[in-house]
Amino acid sequence: MLKLTPGRWAMLGAFLAAACLVGWWVLWRPATAADLIGLFPDGEAPTLYVDVAVLRTAGILEMVAGKAGVEDPEYRKFVAASGFDYRRDLDAVAMRIRSTDTLLVLKGRFDAGRLAAYAKSSGGRCTPDVCTVQGSAPERQISWTPKARHMLALAVAPDPLAVALINDTPRQVSRSLPVSPVWLEVPGSQLHGGPGLPPGLSALLSSLDGANRAMLTAGVDGSGFALKLQADCPDAERAKQIAGRLTQMTEMFRKLLARDNKQPNEADLSGLLARGEFAADGLDVNGKWPLSKVLLSSLLAR
Repeated sequence: MLKLTPGRWAMLGAFLAAACLVGWWVLWRPATAADLIGLFPDGEAPTLYVDVAVLRTAGILEMVAGKAGVEDPEYRKFVAASGFDYRRDLDAVAMRIRSTDTLLVLKGRFDAGRLAAYAKSSGGRCTPDVCTVQGSAPERQISWTPKARHMLALAVAPDPLAVALINDTPRQVSRSLPVSPVWLEVPGSQLHGGPGLPPGLSALLSSLDGANRAMLTAGVDGSGFALKLQADCPDAERAKQIAGRLTQMTEMFRKLLARDNKQPNEADLSGLLARGEFAADGLDVNGKWPLSKVLLSSLLAR
């Protein structure tokens, strides 16, 4: 029988203390962007991330949503029944946009019991783990389930139990994620224009066709704001071609404005699109659209 000497007792105590610290770190540390993204299933699809807490602190969330009390009656009814108001309770959201469904992971403060009561009062159903309710159309079945560390998984899909696609524990995200409060990542397979997309977005995706993936970020840039692009390409020649297409698209827009005797206006999208700058750097394409405060205020006030 192993005899525990004072030295061995000390080693055992240190081991148990370390194990407790690791357990606390894993279970109770605040969830990061990588934790939210890591809950999505394998597979490539456009992914949007928004750090709502940062936007709230900066006053941008109120600019986007308007002042409290201006929401439609249906939303006020939801808040009263569920106790959840994104203005104060939502801290971050990650969205994976797939061909047949949309998966979301939200971080914030949720009352699972009140959310379940809301689902049942709206004709939905709940098991001990999952709630589901009919959305605005038959193919929009909304399902959700609580996750650890103040996260909630939610799915909008034809399948009323599609939320089961979202993992219980995050897988490791192998690539580094942006530090910007808002970013959109688009895999190469989705970099193409098409019907149903806004014309500006369709043109941008078409210009990026051939890249492995593209990352669009929005955030502070010096004393102002900017939209930034980083796209990695399979080879340097492809990067030059894509940067050239983006530059040509911007120059064409400037010529169209000049033909109509117009100048880029900082207060509308012409001031954004006409000031885009792009360059190839090895395998990467980098771009930036300076976003003036007057345009930001104009866009968010709509």
